Amino acid sequence: MAKNNFLLNLLAGALEGVGESQLIELLQDLHDSNLEDYEAAIQGGQALVAHLMPLVTKSKSKIDDAILNAISDAIDTSAADNGVSFTADETT
Repeated sequence: MAKNNFLLNLLAGALEGVGESQLIELLQDLHDSNLEDYEAAIQGGQALVAHLMPLVTKSKSKIDDAILNAISDAIDTSAADNGVSFTADETT
C-alpha cells in the first residue's frame, strides 16, 4: 500500500495537468452542444469541490488533491473562458 501511494504521489502532478486539460475540452464540448447542461455541470462541479476540499486537504495522499485540484481548475478555466461568473453562495 505504501509503495502504491508513493507511486501515485509521484504521478499526481502529471495526472493533474492531463486531467485538467481533458476536462476543459469536455466542458467546452458540453458548452457548445447544450448550454443548460453545461451550466448545471459547472455549478454542480463547484459545489462538489467546495464540499470535498476540506476532506481532501486532510488526507495523506496527494492523488486526491491532484484530482480535485484538476476538477476545480478546469471548472474555473472553462467558466472564465465562457463568461460564467459565480456568486459567493455558489462557491461556499
